[in-house]
Amino acid sequence: MIAARLIVSSIAFAADFAAALGPASGASEGFTRPRMALQHVQATDPAPRLPHFRELNTLVDVARALETCWRANQPPLAQARPGMTVTVMLAFTRTGEILGEPRFTYITPEAKPETRALYQRAVVAAIDACVPLPFSPALGNALAGTPKVMPFIDRRNEKGI
Repeated sequence: MIAARLIVSSIAFAADFAAALGPASGASEGFTRPRMALQHVQATDPAPRLPHFRELNTLVDVARALETCWRANQPPLAQARPGMTVTVMLAFTRTGEILGEPRFTYITPEAKPETRALYQRAVVAAIDACVPLPFSPALGNALAGTPKVMPFIDRRNEKGI
């Protein structure tokens, strides 16, 4: 299970999520790397399995599947923090399983520790609910072993949404 393996690390992250998903680029001037304490995160309850997804053919399909799982596992609305962002770096096998240990690369720094922990558990539950993802053979071959940074953003309670 992912929950038992997911750890927080002080890995560098891109200042811009688009840059994180695109080609690697240098950090902007004045950008400082956050320091996160190494800690073990474990989900309290096993994540409910979501309905099976159709075969995934593109990275956009993967993002949509993870978003579906994220929406089903977000923290309760009463405890939500608008704009809370958690990013996770993970890699997949050809069959859609998680390869290695996913790592939190960013958590909104202004959030209280209990809020951060709540969102970390929610992200772990979302990933657990999704994997294994049904990759097409072509997508599995293309993504296998390649680390991807996936953002999980709570857009509930934001103005205009």
